[in-house]
Amino acid sequence: MNEYRHHIQTRGHYQIVALTRDSEYEQDDVYAYAIMSSAGVKLHQEVTLSEAQIWLDDRILKDLIDSSDVSPDMMSPSRRVERSGLRSGRKRS
Repeated sequence: MNEYRHHIQTRGHYQIVALTRDSEYEQDDVYAYAIMSSAGVKLHQEVTLSEAQIWLDDRILKDLIDSSDVSPDMMSPSRRVERSGLRSGRKRS
């Protein structure tokens, strides 16, 4: 079985492509949507475009969290900062 990829959307380093069995793109012939890496590797496949977009949003968010030191739980309490005795916004003369 041949699988043809038709570009639908690019987001960051990823692409969403429509998958068909025919080289000519026809919306009615799409049997799935795949998320591709910039290297051309198929990362995931969904039945609908909206499901593919949701999966890609989650992947991009995961990539952002993994590439930073930010805690994924933004609502967690932060550590107390020791006070220096100086008021913020004023210079000591």
